[in-house]
Amino acid sequence: MESPDDSGDRPAWAPPAEAPREQRSTVRTTVVLFAVFMTLVLVAAAFVVGGLKQSKADPVQTRQPTLSPSSTVVTSVTPPTSRAEVPTRKHEAAANPLVAPGVTLPKVTCELPKLGGTKDGLEAFHTALIPCLERAWHPALSQVGEPRIPVAINVHDVKDTACGPSPPPDEAMGFYCSEGATIFLPLPRQLENGGPDLLTQLFLLGHEYGHHVQEQSGILRKYHALYRAADGDQPKILELSRRFELQADCFSAMFLANAAGRGSIGAGMVSQLRQSTFEDSDTHGSSKNAALWQKRGLTAKDTSACNTFAAPAKEVS
Repeated sequence: MESPDDSGDRPAWAPPAEAPREQRSTVRTTVVLFAVFMTLVLVAAAFVVGGLKQSKADPVQTRQPTLSPSSTVVTSVTPPTSRAEVPTRKHEAAANPLVAPGVTLPKVTCELPKLGGTKDGLEAFHTALIPCLERAWHPALSQVGEPRIPVAINVHDVKDTACGPSPPPDEAMGFYCSEGATIFLPLPRQLENGGPDLLTQLFLLGHEYGHHVQEQSGILRKYHALYRAADGDQPKILELSRRFELQADCFSAMFLANAAGRGSIGAGMVSQLRQSTFEDSDTHGSSKNAALWQKRGLTAKDTSACNTFAAPAKEVS
């Protein structure tokens, strides 16, 4: 019986006995060459993909440690364990989009615990006020495409920070560090002189958060660049400091104007601030100009009213 697929015809010759081994050797050689070829292809592909990933990662900026040029505003309590990627900010001061005409703050309602004279009560007050400040400023920052960076509060009276020594108690009740985005409000300083006052606490935290707004917008980085460019010229450095601090005053007043009359902040807070008096300061401005910029913040239609870096020198003396 014939087997399937067998025609019965045979070739007239048979291959030599060694041919099967040579054929197997040829197959093995082909397989090896193919494997080498595929390995080279995969290696080349890995280099291409890696290059693409690197090209996408290169433009990402990382936060760099910044030393504050001012003794009253420090620039992180604790350095971050890893350097977080930082969104692009407009490193401008007078020309910053945040202080361009048309950028407004919404009306906000702040529900705050009663301000008491204890550490726990004061800390609870500060912790509750931060979200209210964020609700006021985040829409303005988003309007101009600036990043929203979370802020932390440190209530301990530390002697040193990653940005340098803390300012003495007689120079500052609070201060801000951009590295780590931390507001320092040492409780012992707040509880002196008869305990905390509501308007003082509202304005103080509004001022320090104003520095955080400057950090988020890129104004603070530009200020540092201008400080370095002054190259030790004290008159220029002091004028820069006054522009920087008076803007934070204006931002604080602007926030208060948009929060007063709602929730826990009575409408009378605005009148009290108008009647406040201030001491002259080489770094924070004269009492006259402090009152000027706070008035502008209270009556501002938009953030351009707080553009201290574009103001004439006489308004920031």
